[in-house]
Amino acid sequence: MKTITIRGIDPGLDRVIKSRAKQNSLSVNQWILQALKKVTGMGKEPVFKKYSDLDAMAGGWSKEEAKAFQKNTQIFERIDEDVWK
Repeated sequence: MKTITIRGIDPGLDRVIKSRAKQNSLSVNQWILQALKKVTGMGKEPVFKKYSDLDAMAGGWSKEEAKAFQKNTQIFERIDEDVWK
């Protein structure tokens, strides 16, 4: 395994790293490795959460339903010239 030295860690960052490691019952090295893996997308958890709460709605219309929606919303594409003068 490769060893990397990180320089320039200020006292505030040092406190936060040690505090987070302690909260998670990890060594500083283990916590930093987890953090790096998470940030790079190599960890167990993805960097961005996937949501599927609207999946059932996406692409769920039949052709007839889509056609009816387009027909019923055409009025919103008309500009009332009297209002915009």
